Amino acid sequence: MTLIADVQGSGHCEYTAKLSSVTDGGNRINVGTAVVDKARSGAMCRDTDASFFTVAGSGILHDVGPAHASGYRYNRA
Repeated sequence: MTLIADVQGSGHCEYTAKLSSVTDGGNRINVGTAVVDKARSGAMCRDTDASFFTVAGSGILHDVGPAHASGYRYNRA
């Protein structure tokens, strides 16, 4: 899968990660290490640890591990 992050003040990062499993009736998607696509990303981007996405109310929570606090929440627009 491709993950794209545009962070104000930090720049643009694109990652490639392998889907490792889907659990909890399709409500959780587990992905492996996300590797930076250096040709499409800024110099500050770094590979990330394995992570997972879960359905959370009206959005999706991306849990990226303890190094990044509680992760990121994406709300439906």
